[in-house]
Amino acid sequence: MSALKKTEKINLRMDADAHDTISRAAEICGKSLTAFMTEAAVYSAQKELLDQRFIGVDARVFDNVNELLSKDGKPNKELVKLFKSNIGWID
Repeated sequence: MSALKKTEKINLRMDADAHDTISRAAEICGKSLTAFMTEAAVYSAQKELLDQRFIGVDARVFDNVNELLSKDGKPNKELVKLFKSNIGWID
């Protein structure tokens, strides 16, 4: 099986910190910078396109889901505790 021929090129400018972060992540994954960035960009693009898709359901399903979403939520004790904490996220 032959690999797809790569004919398209994109040039990017970014600050040094962004480049360093992406390079470190690519290295940890054992991928080239190009492979890592291509994979990340394609994943992000696919996710965005899927988020824009229309999902059609019949009226009964819609009404049931809408009723569930209209109800007041119940607080999750662990999430409330987390959101109230002042944990400093460290790299």
